[in-house]
Amino acid sequence: MSVVETLTRRSVATNRESLLAAAVFVVCYGAVLFVTPFERNSYAFNNFVVLMTPLAIATVGTTLVLITGGFDLSVAGTISLSNVIAATTMAEHPDAVWLIAVAVIAVGLLVGLVNGLLVVRAGLQSLAVTLGTFIVLTGVALVVLPAPGGEVPESYALALTDPLGPVPIALIVLLALALAWWVFSTSPIGVAAYAVGADRQAARMSGVRTGPVEILCYTLAGGLYAGAGLYLTAITASGDPNSGRPFLLTCFAAMAVGLVGFRGGAGSAVAAMLGAGSLVALPKLLFAAGVEDFWSGALQGSVILLALAVPVVAVRVLKGRTTRPATAVLEGHPR
Repeated sequence: MSVVETLTRRSVATNRESLLAAAVFVVCYGAVLFVTPFERNSYAFNNFVVLMTPLAIATVGTTLVLITGGFDLSVAGTISLSNVIAATTMAEHPDAVWLIAVAVIAVGLLVGLVNGLLVVRAGLQSLAVTLGTFIVLTGVALVVLPAPGGEVPESYALALTDPLGPVPIALIVLLALALAWWVFSTSPIGVAAYAVGADRQAARMSGVRTGPVEILCYTLAGGLYAGAGLYLTAITASGDPNSGRPFLLTCFAAMAVGLVGFRGGAGSAVAAMLGAGSLVALPKLLFAAGVEDFWSGALQGSVILLALAVPVVAVRVLKGRTTRPATAVLEGHPR
């Protein structure tokens, strides 16, 4: 199959997955609004969008790596390190809050660059490299802040969590991120990233410089993880060296709910962001329904497994429809 054919199929599949992810989100959040009347106001909506934003930002980063055929576990370590750096420096230098934020994102970009170089140039497995990076960064975060603490200026927290009139700032951030993803995915670099994940050898034969494309995706992912850590810092107004650990699983769970494929060459960060919203809405719905914590976790896991199974079942059904008539004719049983 040529790169053009692969990318055409990818585009169709991505649109389908985004629509399905949107439908799942609408059902989950709609159910929350239906069963919990106190969620039906602008204040609750702002809180909901704020809560999902760090996870949504992080899932864009993991999707970037995933579409190239890689796997990035450093998301949790990068978020933790970003969180503690911000929480330990912003309060001491309140006049340089945004300069510190830029520096933190630069640290994330550096982490992503190191991951990309080790995977591409050294030829190491992405899973092993990013697992090692996660462990190292978690250790460094503990050195920076051994126990939960620190603080950030109130102005910084409010700038990222308060609404701008009737519109949540977090919603503006998410829409800007979705627009940035659309620009990236339709650009030559974005198309090349999908091509690398779909068929690396074919991409090389088509003239794609696979190495630089992969390194760029890892680098951008690191910057996004740092951005997620900064947003988490604004929400908590403090630091925790273990703050990123929950993201290690929830990022990939959000991609699963967003029907993002785990084999590379396909998927949409917008669908993953919608998956993040569904993951945030689901516990609210289960809590409102009086489901105990144990069953809440089990049901969330079941939803993720169901989401992973949907694409597989759909492909098999479609294949069955296209091959069954031909098989029947060959067997002498025309339909």
